[in-house]
Amino acid sequence: MRVLVLFIITYSLFIISCDPPNYMYENNKSFSEAQPWTSSDSIIYNFEVKDTNRFYNILLELDHNKKYPFENLYIKLNTHFPNQLQKSDLVSVVLADETGEWYSDCRGKTCTFYLPLQEQIIFPQKGKYEIVLYPWMRQDTIRDIYRVGFKVEKGGKR
Repeated sequence: MRVLVLFIITYSLFIISCDPPNYMYENNKSFSEAQPWTSSDSIIYNFEVKDTNRFYNILLELDHNKKYPFENLYIKLNTHFPNQLQKSDLVSVVLADETGEWYSDCRGKTCTFYLPLQEQIIFPQKGKYEIVLYPWMRQDTIRDIYRVGFKVEKGGKR
């Protein structure tokens, strides 16, 4: 009995001492077999940066079917800054190795892939940012992608 009580106290202290992720922004866009992601379906994420004296991590999460037919997914990413400047990037999200083994965390028919798009960045200006994301593949309809999640995580002060 004493061992059980000691275990519960130790486990509780461990859980309390862990830092949970500190997301300042988190949003998901879902797709389905009936309504797949298409090249005309841009996903828009809007968030406000109030502190330019800290680091941030920008994270992407994708849920896909185990039968997704490609090793990667190309995504076009347009960033709109508060001062009206824009930046465009093309990101190749490598989901599997050359043998077809998923890098994703797969359970059942669905796999979740986690990708840090940028780590330890500093936003140059306070204000509202807009990230527009859409598939940039050779085909217009991207089947077997079920969710595109976008997170901005607060890091430490610089």
